Order: sequence, then structure tokens, then C-alpha cells
Amino acid sequence: MKENDLRGTIAYAHSHPRTIELVAEGKIDLSPFITGKIGLEGLVDEGFETLIHHNDTAVKILVSPSGEGLE
Repeated sequence: MKENDLRGTIAYAHSHPRTIELVAEGKIDLSPFITGKIGLEGLVDEGFETLIHHNDTAVKILVSPSGEGLE
């Protein structure tokens, strides 16, 4: 008998800088991906619960620690 240890990872090497550049230039609109905006106090009850139980419609939820930009 022997024990096997298998580990894996996935990464996107060197792709983020260009993506950030395209967003900053306004060439990519990320607003369709933002499905919610919440304050920090709603992180667990609203944020995680929504992503866990409604992952068919919830994609990205922005969390604003200060509460700014939630409108």
C-alpha cells in the first residue's frame, strides 16, 4: 500500500495587466457582471448567501465598506 498526494492549480499568467488596461481605457464594460452592491454589514447575510443560493443569477457582488456608491 502507498499513499498518493495529488495537487493542482490553475492560473492565468501575465493576463491581468492587459485586462486591467482595457477596462481602464473603457474598452470593456464590466457593469453587466455586477449583479449586486452591498455594504460591509451585509457581506455574509446578503453577499455570501446570495452567491451560494442564487449562483444561477448572481455573478459579482460589490462590497462597499464605507457604504459609498451603493445607489
